[in-house]
Amino acid sequence: MIFTENLAYIHYGLVLALTCAQLLILYFLSDSANPPRGLGLFTVYFMAALMGWILFTLQPGRDALLDVPAIVALATGYLLYLACAQRAGIPRGRYLLGALCLAACLSAFYFPPSQMFAIQLGGTAGLWAAAGAVSGYRGWTQRNVGDAIIALAGLLVVAGHLEAWLGWQRESDLSRAQADAIGVHSAAYALVVVGFLASVLLEYQRHLTHLATEDPLTRLLNRRGLEDAIYVSLASASRHNLNTSAIKLDIDHFKQVNDSFGHDTGDQLIQQVAQVLQRLCRASDVVARVGGEEFLLVLPNTDRDGARVLAERIRGAIGGDALLVDGQRIAITASLGVTTAEGEVDLDSLAREADRALYQAKREGRNRVATVDNRPQHFRSTGPVTGDGN
Repeated sequence: MIFTENLAYIHYGLVLALTCAQLLILYFLSDSANPPRGLGLFTVYFMAALMGWILFTLQPGRDALLDVPAIVALATGYLLYLACAQRAGIPRGRYLLGALCLAACLSAFYFPPSQMFAIQLGGTAGLWAAAGAVSGYRGWTQRNVGDAIIALAGLLVVAGHLEAWLGWQRESDLSRAQADAIGVHSAAYALVVVGFLASVLLEYQRHLTHLATEDPLTRLLNRRGLEDAIYVSLASASRHNLNTSAIKLDIDHFKQVNDSFGHDTGDQLIQQVAQVLQRLCRASDVVARVGGEEFLLVLPNTDRDGARVLAERIRGAIGGDALLVDGQRIAITASLGVTTAEGEVDLDSLAREADRALYQAKREGRNRVATVDNRPQHFRSTGPVTGDGN
């Protein structure tokens, strides 16, 4: 026997408990609205690994017709590669590795246990190395420590199997080499469990953070995301006494659009306005949706004249041509308020002054740009007078 009876019970009990806990977590993850990528194949891998451990536990100590540990190790190694490749979005190589895995498994019918063990060591090490490589690539590109842990598991199997083979060649003790290989495989399996959970939890944390800072309709930042995005810019403006401008935009008579065309059409109009803002703004400018039909733009290192020019371009782009929604053209206009501050300023004061300028633009007839500097009650406005003062 590879292990004494007591140690075997402890070892397989721990593996069974770990796998059952993992499968329970996978069950709850699969029931979520947005399950993680690769969840299905990882579930298959963990279930196959569980069945493999059970079969290995039930295998008697005498020679069997088939080398169950070798077949299980090769099959689960290939399943792990498929799961990691799917999660990383790298489909290449699965057919070649699948053919090699199948050939290695079929060799169990023709080779004695000693030769089959050598095939197992080489084949399993290759499959785990491939799984570790794609996980390492994903961990690097996604900055995900969980995938890095899975890559570490692949490296552990390669190094452990090499050491088991070298020990077998030195001492000619097959049972000892098999025990070493099983121990390495168990440790690597535990690392995969931990790595996958860490990877998924990190993804969910990032997803929740993203939801907390992003407007779901337009994919623009919300107010909280805006605060985070301009923190460095405002600090730089304070240190170097730079200008910071803000533009507050409101779609004119948007409630009437919703009442006339429906909320779905209104949502599409908001999305198109958001696209106009993103197209006209610089990469350094920050655009956020801060209300139902209101947007706030923060323009680092931009003076009042530059902000007015951009605001007029935005007003012309929105009101110049009717927007096409579901095959029908809908004409809308927008009112904009512009403010500029020099040196130290905070987002609340910028937004407040921009809102004050926006209110002035609405009072003067909408579809126009009004400007206020950081001195109270100093207004300028441009734009066509529509005759509607409210």
